[in-house]
Amino acid sequence: MIRFLVFGDLHYDEVSDGDRRIDEILDVAKKRNLDFIVSLGDLCNPVEENRKVLERFKSLGIPFYGIIGNHETDNCKLHEILDFYSMDNPYYSVVCNGYKLIFLNSCYLQKDGNEEVFYKKNFKQENTLYPIIPTDEICWLQEELKDDMKCIVFSHHSFVNDSPKRGIQDREAILKNFDPKKVLLCLNGHDHGDAYSVVDGIPYMTINSSNYAWLGSQIASSRELQEKYSYLNGMLQYKQAMNAYVEIDDKEIRITGMEGEYLSVTPDDIGLHDYKWNGVSIRPRISSHTIKL
Repeated sequence: MIRFLVFGDLHYDEVSDGDRRIDEILDVAKKRNLDFIVSLGDLCNPVEENRKVLERFKSLGIPFYGIIGNHETDNCKLHEILDFYSMDNPYYSVVCNGYKLIFLNSCYLQKDGNEEVFYKKNFKQENTLYPIIPTDEICWLQEELKDDMKCIVFSHHSFVNDSPKRGIQDREAILKNFDPKKVLLCLNGHDHGDAYSVVDGIPYMTINSSNYAWLGSQIASSRELQEKYSYLNGMLQYKQAMNAYVEIDDKEIRITGMEGEYLSVTPDDIGLHDYKWNGVSIRPRISSHTIKL
């Protein structure tokens, strides 16, 4: 059996209450008998002054596993990010209580047939395919999946979100290797929303941001909204730091999410009445699920 806490997209540097949100996540973690905790990317800027962020999570005395998010690559090169997280490689696996945990790096793009690491938003160039899992990482993953261990796969970007430039674009090369008898669950962040689906017998879940729903494009679509909500910087903050508790045993997977509320402005205030954005629900919640194995 394994028990872990998972959260994503804290974006510590973008808000004034990042420390309060870390406090909330740590408080939840301390009440659970956890084997590890996972950040699904976009935790903070990977710079020296933010090592305190990592130390706070490591203070729990259990493993803290991180994934590289696209915003960690905004101003830092890959080797700098790896140094910050003390990673030997940008993708890796570990074994916990007989389960294999696979942590992928999807912060790559393809341009003119070449694969490149995200850096300073180069994925916004024309004629780029992004995000992708690069060829060498796919080969590594194929080897990781050859044994008989049960796996949980973590990634920043989704394998199933079909909205433009959101989900992993070369997913077919990966998903054809996923056996539902081995791959028990796939978890991702990035989309700042809540989503759950089962595809070919494998459950895929997007974990909502522990900070905010991003609606910059919606606000930018109207001069009136821009003038009224310019101070939001495109962010509709949640009051609570969203996180989920996951238990997996031989019989089932239990995902315990949470219900929250907006800190102030809601999607209704800016005219987004269906509470949907880029293929996910942006309600302040993480849904709960029980999955029979």
